[in-house]
Amino acid sequence: MLRTRVITAVILLLVLLAVLAYGGALGWNLFVLAVLLGAFWEWARLGQFGAPKSVLYAIAGGVMCLVGAQFVSLQTSGFPLLALASVFWVAFAPWCLRHVSLGVLANPFVYGTVGFVLIAAAGLALVVTKTYGIVFLLSAIAICFAADIFAYFFGKAFGKRKLAPRISPGKSWEGAIGGALSVLILSWAVVLLADQFPVLENTWQAMAFERWHPVVFSFWLLVLSAYSVVGDLFESMLKRRAGMKDSSQLLPGHGGILDRIDAQLPVLPLAILLVSAMAG
Repeated sequence: MLRTRVITAVILLLVLLAVLAYGGALGWNLFVLAVLLGAFWEWARLGQFGAPKSVLYAIAGGVMCLVGAQFVSLQTSGFPLLALASVFWVAFAPWCLRHVSLGVLANPFVYGTVGFVLIAAAGLALVVTKTYGIVFLLSAIAICFAADIFAYFFGKAFGKRKLAPRISPGKSWEGAIGGALSVLILSWAVVLLADQFPVLENTWQAMAFERWHPVVFSFWLLVLSAYSVVGDLFESMLKRRAGMKDSSQLLPGHGGILDRIDAQLPVLPLAILLVSAMAG
């Protein structure tokens, strides 16, 4: 299992680096589209749509994204979609987690519609983030990876109080707090080292620090870290409701695409909206 996990991770990393280095805008957009198709399909599976409907849902989602990319200016007109997704994550997802209930999302039509919005918004965020440069893209994604990795280690070492025992028994408050503080410390390190390493000036962290008061900068980092946990827990709740361990087996040893991008779903749209606010 570990060998399969490592092999899959290496292959994914090589594909990602190749696309970023040589794919250009078209290659990146096609890569994002492939990710979205898998994510749409898995969302439908978690909603228990059944095999034929899940495939049709994924196709409809892909077509919707392609049509939107052709007729909508992603840098301007696409931002209402990011805002709509962010409202869901900020206002509704925490309610679902607190009550361990989907609420109105239990309705298949509502569930499907929300899935279109959330996944398309994450795809839009990936496309727009890339326009700021590869370093900016990787630095934004790294927020979630750092929060997750350090939450795991802090949870293993100090975890006592369960964060959401009915959803994900392995997560603890100590782990979540440790992950958030680690993101904060690493982000400050990036900012402080930017003068010595000019490449770091192109990171999300450096751009944010230039425009915000240090306290506001720190606050938003903690918010993004928190919502990376919200995204993770929300997908765990969907899997538990559907009786699935993983969203799929598209990525051997890792589960599905949603298992890998669940934390990015709320964080990337929020991060791009914050960049937009900074630019204004």
